[in-house]
Amino acid sequence: MEYTGSKYIGEYVDGRMEGKAKYILPTETVYVGEMKDGMFHGEGTLYYPNGSQYDAVWENGLAIKVWLNSPTWTHLEKSPRAGMIVETASITRSQG
Repeated sequence: MEYTGSKYIGEYVDGRMEGKAKYILPTETVYVGEMKDGMFHGEGTLYYPNGSQYDAVWENGLAIKVWLNSPTWTHLEKSPRAGMIVETASITRSQG
């Protein structure tokens, strides 16, 4: 299923993206991990087009625990949280 240029490959519960998933953002950043109620939730990794990755435990779309080997982000546009805010809006947009 695609939303605003994003592509979701994964499980659904009651029509919502939930369970193990692969979510490809329009920027070609790829999230592989767990989803709940249409948001990153549980263990998951963001893979960036430049080859870097961001490993974290997510809660309602926000990273709450970052693995020690993950990079430190210094620019808002590279922040997984900033990307998730934009993507959450597109994921939860009404289809009606």
